[in-house]
Amino acid sequence: MRRMRRFFPLAGMILIVVLSIMMGPWLVEQVAYAAAKGANNADREALIELSRREQVSKLFRAVAKTVKPAVVEVRVEKRISVPQMPDLEDFFRRFGGEDMPGRRFRRFPERPERKERRRPRKFVQRGLGSGVIIDAENGYVLTNYHVVGGADKVEVVLADGRKIETEWVRSDPHTDLAVVKIKADRLISAPLGDSDKMEVGDWVLAIGAPERLPQTVTAGIISAKGRTTGSRNYENFLQTDAAINHGNSGGPLVNMRGEVIGVNTAIVSRTGVNEGIGLAIPSNMAKKVMKQLIETGKVVRGFLGVTIQDVDAELARRFKLPNADGALVTSVVKNSPADKGGVKDEDFLVAVAGKAVKDVNGLRHRIADVAPGKKVEISLYRNGKKKTVTVKIVTQPDDMTAIAPRGKTRPKEYGLEVQTLTEELAEKAGYDDDTKGVIITDVEADSDAAERGLRPGIVIDRVEGKKIASASDFASAVKAAKGKKLLLRVLSPDGGRKYVVIAPK
Repeated sequence: MRRMRRFFPLAGMILIVVLSIMMGPWLVEQVAYAAAKGANNADREALIELSRREQVSKLFRAVAKTVKPAVVEVRVEKRISVPQMPDLEDFFRRFGGEDMPGRRFRRFPERPERKERRRPRKFVQRGLGSGVIIDAENGYVLTNYHVVGGADKVEVVLADGRKIETEWVRSDPHTDLAVVKIKADRLISAPLGDSDKMEVGDWVLAIGAPERLPQTVTAGIISAKGRTTGSRNYENFLQTDAAINHGNSGGPLVNMRGEVIGVNTAIVSRTGVNEGIGLAIPSNMAKKVMKQLIETGKVVRGFLGVTIQDVDAELARRFKLPNADGALVTSVVKNSPADKGGVKDEDFLVAVAGKAVKDVNGLRHRIADVAPGKKVEISLYRNGKKKTVTVKIVTQPDDMTAIAPRGKTRPKEYGLEVQTLTEELAEKAGYDDDTKGVIITDVEADSDAAERGLRPGIVIDRVEGKKIASASDFASAVKAAKGKKLLLRVLSPDGGRKYVVIAPK
């Protein structure tokens, strides 16, 4: 009995030890879980308290709510005609040998409906973009030229769902801007802000109808200012990482005061979809263009009459320049304001009317802003010495290709833009100094030249077997072709040669 009394406490201790060993991990997990849950609850309470003081979301909501009623969808229709496939009977007649001497084939009877069948087939091509109402009283909507350009019908869908046909559309392809006028009541507009005051890092919202999803809002910052792509004559883009996709074109980029500081127009992407690099036309540029389109129906710009290029440190040293800020004249248009004012090849233009210009883009914009008929002083460097000339600016011609200087030409029918290959261009592109011809500077994507593999940087030295040494030679050869196919010999920097036949557009 006494032994049993001693055994029970010992057994109890052993049982406790065994249970502790068996249940220990579970108990540890439970304790750890309870501690983690308690900490998570504490963190959540702290997050709730912080969210009460968070202001960015409230600001985004307020901006979106204020601006969205002014954002519209822009729907366009364009009627196109497509030639029908050749009649099979004509095919057999033309290629089966019916008209060849000595061969007999059964003649197909003429059918009265054949002419009807040969008529071009007509289609309606539809597109979608965005826009923003800038003037509610007069019904002015700001959008992109590439959204409405060439359209036969333009319809605006308001934020409340109403569909309004436009009274007129006026556009400026040089800046990719357009103004659409509509007539409707209860319109709400968004004001244009000062894009010059925007700084890198400022919050912005992009609003539009990407991929047919109206009233979509995306957020980002101003990533950079003064961007150019070379696709338009006048560019000074704001860059943003706010998501911009197909359908956003023409929609507003707004600041945190609900002001339109840009018109979303393009993306830089290898895939064709948003990769975080969106481009918007600054509102200050849009103001000038919009005002002229509304008042006169077109944009009038000043014209100097030079082709120009940027310079790097090496070129600045070669031309004895103080720095690389300015634009180097590569050629002067005959009888242009520049020619009459005494501007010469290899002059380095640094200021217009006392205002310094930093590069080609800056000079182009500065001249465009000068009223035609006005005389301005242009500061320049010539042979290392600074001097000033006075020129009388004239109106920029509607067709710039018609007065293109001898160094550059763009035969529209072949979708090519070429420039005389100078020693500087040859060195930059990797060609030998003695290479002669023209260098391709641009190729239209829908041209046969693009299909045949022609790209910027390729040199053309022969057209139809004849050597060419300048852009004017190329233009003459194209003119002589009279719209027929061209046989070109093209060169690559590695010394390769190839013959290519291209058809007109």
